[in-house]
Amino acid sequence: MKLEGLTLAAGNRVLVRDLSLEIRRGQVLGLLGASGGGKSLTVMAMLGLLPPGVRQVAGRVTLDGQEVDPARLRGATLGLVQQSPRGCFNPLVSIGRHFRETLSCEGLRGAEAERRAAALLHETGFADPRAILALYPSQMSGGMLQRTMLALALARDPAFLLADEPTTDLDLVVQARILDLLETLARRRGLGVLLVTHDLSVLARLADDVAVMEGGRIVDGAPVQDFFAAPRHPRSRALLAAHLALHGEALP
Repeated sequence: MKLEGLTLAAGNRVLVRDLSLEIRRGQVLGLLGASGGGKSLTVMAMLGLLPPGVRQVAGRVTLDGQEVDPARLRGATLGLVQQSPRGCFNPLVSIGRHFRETLSCEGLRGAEAERRAAALLHETGFADPRAILALYPSQMSGGMLQRTMLALALARDPAFLLADEPTTDLDLVVQARILDLLETLARRRGLGVLLVTHDLSVLARLADDVAVMEGGRIVDGAPVQDFFAAPRHPRSRALLAAHLALHGEALP
C-alpha cells in the first residue's frame, strides 16, 4: 500500500507537504519525528479522518497499484491503534458492545460475534476473554485497554495496521508487553505496519525501515540498521544524538 504526494493544509498554512510512504505486507515501517511534525495527521489522512479545519490539497492512497478511497479502507484493510486508549472507548458502553458493533460490519452477530471477540481478546493476551467482554472501560487499566484496542483493530482481519504512538501513555513494563505483542501479531498475521513514534527505542525494537519526518516532510529513509549505524540527514543525526545522550552515549 502506498501514500503518494500527500499535502495537507489548514487555512494558508501547509502542515504536510508532498509526503510519500510505502507500507509492505509483513514489514514494519517506522515513521519517526518530533511531536507536532505531522505524523498523526498523515495517519488520519490515510483513513480519510482529517480533523475539522484541515484539508487535503493533494495526494492519493493506492493499493496494489489502484487508487482507493481512504474511507473504504477503514477496518477491513487498515486497522488503527491510537495513543491514549482510554479516550478511544465510549465509557458508557461495555467492551462486548464495542466488539458487537465492530463485528456487525462483517455480518457477525449473537453467539458467533461473541466467539470471535473472545478469540481476538485471547490472541492479544487475555486469559479470560469472556470476562473482559462484560467490563466497561473504566474498569480496565491502560495496558488492558491498549490490548483491547489492538484486538478491535484486528477484528475485520486487515492487511495493514496503523499504530500511532501505541505505547506513549503506558509504563515501561506494559510498553514492553505491548511491543512484544505487536511484533508477534505482525509476524503471525503477515501485517504491514506503519509505526508512528518519536521514541527511538521503540523504533529499534520493531521497525524494519525508518522514514524521518521534519516540518511536514520526509527528509530521510533507510533500513533501521543503517539508520542507527550511520544516519545521513542532519535531522536523523540530531534525533539519534539526543537519544544516545539520554543513555550516556555519543554518536560513533
